[in-house]
Amino acid sequence: MLLCIDIGNTSIVLGLYNDDDLIQSFRLQTNVYQTSDEYAIKILSVLNNLNFQKEKIDGIIISSVVPQLDPVFKLLSNKYFNINPKFVGPGIKSGINIRIDNPKELGADLLVGAVGATNKYSSPVIIIDMGTAITMVYVNNKNELLGGMILPGIKTAYNALVQKASRLEEAAISTPKNVVEKDTVSCLQSGMTHGFSSLIDGVVRKIKKEYGDCKVVLTGGEARFIINNLEEEVIYDENLLLDGLKILYYKNK
Repeated sequence: MLLCIDIGNTSIVLGLYNDDDLIQSFRLQTNVYQTSDEYAIKILSVLNNLNFQKEKIDGIIISSVVPQLDPVFKLLSNKYFNINPKFVGPGIKSGINIRIDNPKELGADLLVGAVGATNKYSSPVIIIDMGTAITMVYVNNKNELLGGMILPGIKTAYNALVQKASRLEEAAISTPKNVVEKDTVSCLQSGMTHGFSSLIDGVVRKIKKEYGDCKVVLTGGEARFIINNLEEEVIYDENLLLDGLKILYYKNK
């Protein structure tokens, strides 16, 4: 059994695989102040609730964009699972040719998403991951990752707006009935959903104009808020990064 761990700025997503099959996934809140023991208590509690014995896990692979937690999860893996985990980083065999100015700068999550998308849906492909940040990368038909774009996520952008504009109030992400709304909360919600979906559509069209037609794969915790408002055809894959981690593990076993 394989445990895949995707450490993001807001959430940590874990997936249990039996060969190619995702058995269960679960999510923890990212907290750089928690110790390996505290994270282990949470993870083992979930496994216990699933009636799953930790001894069945014989492999762990980790993708992380939070460097402070790398030693925490390395210690956790060694201490509680007796496993030396694989980390996604320089030197890992991915099948993706990274064609950016400094390949070492590429976030582990971007590589994992590219691996998942190209293996599951083929290339050329645009991969869009919507979380704390919105990341977009383009992979051509030679499996060359040519670059991408980084934008603030929906909640990130609107939390900053509310903090800076004293007369605005917080609003939950929701799709209002109309694009043009008549009260502050609904106007904010229209911007969050209609505005960001239009942003995604517009950037996808610009990339296709530059590189040609391609598939578009959408993932990430905030993707569900805009998926139904998109005009461009996309493939929504909730488990893209977990599947990418699984593929990378077996490529490097």
